[in-house]
Amino acid sequence: MQVILGYFSLLTDWGFSWTGTRKIAALREEPAALSEAFLAGWAVQWGLCALAVCTLLGLALYAPFFSDFGEFAPYGACVILSGVLFPVWLLAGLEKMREIALAQLLIRAAAVPLILVLVDTPEDGRFVIAASGATGIIGGLASVLWIRRHLGLQWRWPQRRRVCEEFLESGSIFVSRAWIALYTSLTPTILGVMTSADAVGQFMLASRIHSAAQSLLIPISQALFPRMSYLFATDRDEACALLRRSGAAILVITFATSVALFAFAREITSLVSGDSFDQAAEILRWLSPLPFVVGVSNIIGVQFMLPNSMTQAFNRIIASAGIISLVVIWPLIHFQHAAGAAIGTLLAECFVTAAMISFITLLRKRSRHENA
Repeated sequence: MQVILGYFSLLTDWGFSWTGTRKIAALREEPAALSEAFLAGWAVQWGLCALAVCTLLGLALYAPFFSDFGEFAPYGACVILSGVLFPVWLLAGLEKMREIALAQLLIRAAAVPLILVLVDTPEDGRFVIAASGATGIIGGLASVLWIRRHLGLQWRWPQRRRVCEEFLESGSIFVSRAWIALYTSLTPTILGVMTSADAVGQFMLASRIHSAAQSLLIPISQALFPRMSYLFATDRDEACALLRRSGAAILVITFATSVALFAFAREITSLVSGDSFDQAAEILRWLSPLPFVVGVSNIIGVQFMLPNSMTQAFNRIIASAGIISLVVIWPLIHFQHAAGAAIGTLLAECFVTAAMISFITLLRKRSRHENA
């Protein structure tokens, strides 16, 4: 259910975490245009939210493969609603990062005692989803009240034309995020189909450890992206200088993280799970270069290409990675099992980074040739 909810959250986001943030950052000095852009984008998300909730409940009622966890669906619907109710991309575009961090921390912290109180047996698993959904909705309502009180937006019903424009504009980025999900979220699903639940458990433990380590990059990226979007629109020289400084910091942090994951893989997995997940250490070593590899691609793709509206090239690279991942993942899992899934993920991310470096290199050569 958590995997399925991840796909629905991807749908309702519809790329606004990138395109919406970029647009809000560029319009921050124009209150009327900013309000119009936000409300049109939010209307798109609410329409997609209605579609996602209806689809989820329909699957719970009529899809045979949903019979084992159909009772999770109403709680899952609350999780979907909470994601749209809290428009992170608006606050990110306005660089309200302190408010975002505080709200997310409180929402996640509030769910922990609920889970500890409500969950005693495997049959109580639905309460994990319920706790996340309930705290998310409460946090979302609080964020909307804060936005109405402090941001001074002009709350007018958006025109249908603007809603359609926002839907189409962010749709291109949604395609990129869908391809990213293809070679990340889909990997454990394929692994489960081809091997066993034990192999999925080994892979997911290593993946979660790597994701936790890689999350060190998330607050830096979230804070940097709206600033880069604003500066590339207003002061390109300052944008390039900031990109060099922040890029160097990102590379140092992610390289140190990757080295630590590789060197202490067995100790980390043993500390987290004991000896029952002994294969996870090997898997984690294959995943250990990812923080550094993704850090490089984040600098080039998210912090440079997207703020400069190089969306088409960005999409082609991500789509190619998704196709390559689908081609190689099956034989890799067949021969290497859970380690093969990790190798496939690493190959896809390495391709993305190499392709982005090649694109920027060709772009610089073309620019120098034209100037000459």
